[in-house]
Amino acid sequence: MDSKLFFPSNKSDPSEIYQPMVPRTQNLLDRGIDPKPILMEICEPMCIFWKEKLKRCEKKLEKIIKINPTKSCLYPMRDYVTCVEACV
Repeated sequence: MDSKLFFPSNKSDPSEIYQPMVPRTQNLLDRGIDPKPILMEICEPMCIFWKEKLKRCEKKLEKIIKINPTKSCLYPMRDYVTCVEACV
């Protein structure tokens, strides 16, 4: 297991038993760890649809860019980044 993640202890305190098994941002900040990269790793698989759409666009762009260099994949990239950032 990654030592950067916080997991509740096995104490008999009922408030700790039902805590989610997600990194606690405050706990990471207290230890001087930036939680954003860890949270992004957790959130990226949830945005697989947008990532695949971006990959398809980039693949098509390789052919089109030679004909029309003004084309880009700005909107699929924005959608993917928005999905990940919304989750984080």
